[in-house]
Amino acid sequence: MSEINEAIELIKDQGKAWEEFKTVSDMRFDNLEHELIKQTRPFARSSINEKASTEKFYDIKTKRAIPVLGHEHKLTAHVEKKADTPSIGRLLRGMVLGGRADDASELAEERKSLGISSDPAGGYNVNGSLSAEWIDALRAKMVLSTAGARTILMPTGSMSLARVVDDPVISWHAENAALGTGDPTFGAVTLNAKTCVCLVKLSLELSQDAGNIEEILSSTITNAMAGAIDRAGLVGVTVDAGAAPSGVMNMSGRNKVLTIGAPTSWDFLVDGMYELMLDNVAAENIGAFIAHPAVWKKMRKLKSGITNDNTSLTMPQEIAALSKLWTTAAPLTGGTTASGIIADWRNLIFGVRQDINVRVLSEAFMGSNLQVAVLAYARVDFAPTREQSFCTLEGITV
Repeated sequence: MSEINEAIELIKDQGKAWEEFKTVSDMRFDNLEHELIKQTRPFARSSINEKASTEKFYDIKTKRAIPVLGHEHKLTAHVEKKADTPSIGRLLRGMVLGGRADDASELAEERKSLGISSDPAGGYNVNGSLSAEWIDALRAKMVLSTAGARTILMPTGSMSLARVVDDPVISWHAENAALGTGDPTFGAVTLNAKTCVCLVKLSLELSQDAGNIEEILSSTITNAMAGAIDRAGLVGVTVDAGAAPSGVMNMSGRNKVLTIGAPTSWDFLVDGMYELMLDNVAAENIGAFIAHPAVWKKMRKLKSGITNDNTSLTMPQEIAALSKLWTTAAPLTGGTTASGIIADWRNLIFGVRQDINVRVLSEAFMGSNLQVAVLAYARVDFAPTREQSFCTLEGITV
């Protein structure tokens, strides 16, 4: 019996020693990561800790505080999550297959417990913790969120926030002299939720037989919607323009570097950073350069310029430290002319309504080609809090 007790004590001691070792190792890795991030982008340091405190804005109409989420924050951290919450993909599979799903009864009970309401047309309003999970999945795929745009939950379809119109006018005052007047420094910016719709069709056979149908449905929908939202946030849309966000490229107060042509150096980015610095955007707060992959291809092929030297063109230190995000959502006209954007992306607000609606359109396509369709939509908008914090780099020949 004593040998058994000794063995138990030895196991406990080993477990304690392992926990102590793990704690010390985690601290070392955290310190290393902190130092690495500190050498690149100062405002990104909070990303080493997802529990970093969030900022708060105030809704002008309701006077209520609104949490502002950076890319490193999770909406699910602000929503009470019930135990054993099913994945988005699993619920999508259950909606598509209905009673044919092997866990149909279990999923039906989970939908009730999660407050997922249904309607006679076959739709489901996804809210609460599952909606937060869906929105986090969208944000994880969005280039604009990665760049630094901040997320606000919209409690209603319209929300007004304060924004900076102009920097304050400063003057020195002589005794008894009249005070000078200046334009208003602050104004209001309004988020009006626009509806982003995604329709995914698949054959009945695929929906019933594919073993990875959960992953296919969830990834296809989130990837497509994230790309469409990024595109609207960057450039807007040309058809029914009023139905979508207008995009950074349409901001009247943005900075611009125009008619760049075929670049032979990184000077156009230096010029863009300079324009932002003139408007008091600190270099370390310029969060990312966003452009089409065609710009990456063009710049990656540039050589040093020395005769017979095929070494890639060296970037200036500040340009090398600048994050570069390549996305097909960025502007490219005719396959030859691109535009990029640099900014303090924290001054772009992504507003999103928390309720997500998902419908299974089985009857619409079943009779014609034996297909089912999943229709999902989210209501979102973008708004700048300071337009001078954005600079478009236009007319890049690729």
